[in-house]
Amino acid sequence: MRVGLIQALVLFIAASGAQAEEATVHLLPRAESSAALTGAAAQGYYAQLQLAEIRAKTALPLKDLSLDEARIAAIKAYGAATGDFTDDERVALAEAVESMQPVLSARAPLYARTPWCFIKVNGTIEGSLPHTRGDCIVLAEGVLQALAKAHAKGKFDHPSGVWALLLHEQTHVLQRRNPALFAGLYTDVFGFRQVEVSPPDWLKVRRVINPDAPVVEWIYPVGKDAARHWVLPDIELSELDHPQMPADFKVVALGVHELEGRRWALDDAVMPATQTDLERVADYVDAFPVKGEAFHPNEIAAEMMAEIITGVRVQNPEHPLWARTRQWADGALR
Repeated sequence: MRVGLIQALVLFIAASGAQAEEATVHLLPRAESSAALTGAAAQGYYAQLQLAEIRAKTALPLKDLSLDEARIAAIKAYGAATGDFTDDERVALAEAVESMQPVLSARAPLYARTPWCFIKVNGTIEGSLPHTRGDCIVLAEGVLQALAKAHAKGKFDHPSGVWALLLHEQTHVLQRRNPALFAGLYTDVFGFRQVEVSPPDWLKVRRVINPDAPVVEWIYPVGKDAARHWVLPDIELSELDHPQMPADFKVVALGVHELEGRRWALDDAVMPATQTDLERVADYVDAFPVKGEAFHPNEIAAEMMAEIITGVRVQNPEHPLWARTRQWADGALR
C-alpha cells in the first residue's frame, strides 16, 4: 500500500464514523528519563553487559576498571545522556502519534490503547540507535531533530517513514508488556522454539545484548530429514579492544543441541575457528519476509507489525508468512 492509500484509509475511517482512540503521549523530562534508564527496573540490563560491549555502547575507555566498576560507569553514562525535549520536538512527536490513531484504532486497537512514552538522549549511548526501555521509546537527539525538521517542512503529510519507526519501537514496548501474547506468534506462526541456553565464557564476552530483545532464548530448525538441526541466532562483537557500534557487530547462527527439558547447549564449548553468518543460512533467511533485522523474533515481529499496520514498504509481499501473521494480528491486536 502506498502513502496515498494510507491517506485514503484515514479518510475512510473518518467517513465511516469509526471512533479513534485518543492518544496518550508522555515525553519524560530529563530527571525522569535518567531514573527510567538507571533505576531498579533497568539493573537487569546492565548486569548482562560485558567490558567490550560497554566500550561499544558508551565509548568509555574503561582503563583498568573491573567488570563491576565498568557496569557502574555505564549506568552513570546512560543517566547523564538524557535531556529535555525542545518545543519543536514535542509538537512533532505528539502530531506524529496523533496522526496514526485513526489507523491504529481500526487495525490494531491494542496499539491505540497503549500509552506512548518517550525519552530523549544524546548520541553517546547505544550508537544513537532508537530502542526501548521499560514502557518508553528512547530516541537520540539526532533522530528527534530530523523529526522536528520534517514536521516543520510539512513532510508529515507523507508520514510512512515516521510511522514505521514509531510502530517498530512501540511493538517492543508491547512485547515487554504482553510476553505470552507474542510468544504464541513466535512459536505457532514463526516456527521458533523457546529454550534455555547457557552461554559459554567465550560467547559471554562477545555477545551483544539487544535492549529490545535482551534474552537470547529462541532457536530455529534448519535443514531437512537427517540434516535437520537447530540454530540460535545471536549478535557478537568482532572487535573487543576498541569496538564500534554497530560497525563491529556480526550476526551469527550458533549450532545448539538438546540436553534435557528446555535446557540446550551450544555445539561449540570453545570458540570455533570460523562461525556461520546468519545471512548464509538459507533455510532461516528464506523463512521470513523481512531481511534487515531478522536475528530475533522480537525484531522480526516489530518489522512485520509496522508493515502490516501501515501497509507501506512491505518487504517481499508475496511471502506466505504475511498471510499467517496478518491472521494472528487480526485477533491478537484487538
